[in-house]
Amino acid sequence: MRARILALAGILCAAAAAADQTITVGPGISFSPSTVSISTGETVTWTWAAASLPHSTTSDATTGPEVWDSGVQTTGSFAHTFNTPGNYAFHCQVHSFAGGTAMNGVVQVAAAATPTATATPTPPPPPVTPTPGTGATIPALSAAGRVALAAGLALAALLWLAFARPR
Repeated sequence: MRARILALAGILCAAAAAADQTITVGPGISFSPSTVSISTGETVTWTWAAASLPHSTTSDATTGPEVWDSGVQTTGSFAHTFNTPGNYAFHCQVHSFAGGTAMNGVVQVAAAATPTATATPTPPPPPVTPTPGTGATIPALSAAGRVALAAGLALAALLWLAFARPR
């Protein structure tokens, strides 16, 4: 039991370690890093560097499950939580365009890993050791059963008297 609790704690710690990512915007015309990998349900935060030029973080896609636009900013931050697996390209509206190469990046979103339950084998029952002096028990008879037993015993006695008696 203790080993299972420790294993579950390890899984939870690993899940917490592979968490949200931060991308620095600027100070020149770059995203750093330009590619990040996360799991579904995690958040990417774009943080503008000090003395940054005007920039945006804008998804290349304009429709679909993951669309965002920070608007043009020179300071502060912008965050987006990704809930759908896939690769999502983004760009700065001021210095590039969708599919461009000047100021672009990619968020790679993998499906969150779900821990799989492992079956715990059931231990076999302990062996049964017979106790000396105990035998099979006869179940109790109902009233009809007792009448039938008495009739059978009486018939057996009559048959024995009739045929087994010495002459």
